[in-house]
Amino acid sequence: MSIASIMSKKVLVPQEDANLASLRAIFTQSKFQHVPVLNSMHQVVGIVSVKDFYKALAPVIDSGSEKTAELFQQGRKVRSIMTTPVITVRPEMSVIHAASILVDKNISCLIVVDDHSRLLGIVSWKDILRLIVQRHHAKRRQEEEE
Repeated sequence: MSIASIMSKKVLVPQEDANLASLRAIFTQSKFQHVPVLNSMHQVVGIVSVKDFYKALAPVIDSGSEKTAELFQQGRKVRSIMTTPVITVRPEMSVIHAASILVDKNISCLIVVDDHSRLLGIVSWKDILRLIVQRHHAKRRQEEEE
């Protein structure tokens, strides 16, 4: 089975020159803990996690001033906190191979791209675990019917 069948295709993404306030809005609206970052040609150039976001905000959050935190988010760009290079994969990759990469690289998700590095989707360890659980339940139901 390929990761194309389990990846999330509707992914909210920031541009690399977007500010952290817009990134906060994306994390608030989406179910993802990581989001790919795109350049002006809509190619994946990085990835940002919720953890990266809060780590960047830590110095101003400690100040206690909401206005300071808001100004900081307005002035800082996503590219300044994104991780690059990002590990990307093709949609035809097997789920087992994707799981191996997640374990070997100690990462939580993979960004799925086309031949031109344009975003197709994202696959996380939860997507793979969900598949395993679904298969287990299906097998169990089949055994009970026999």
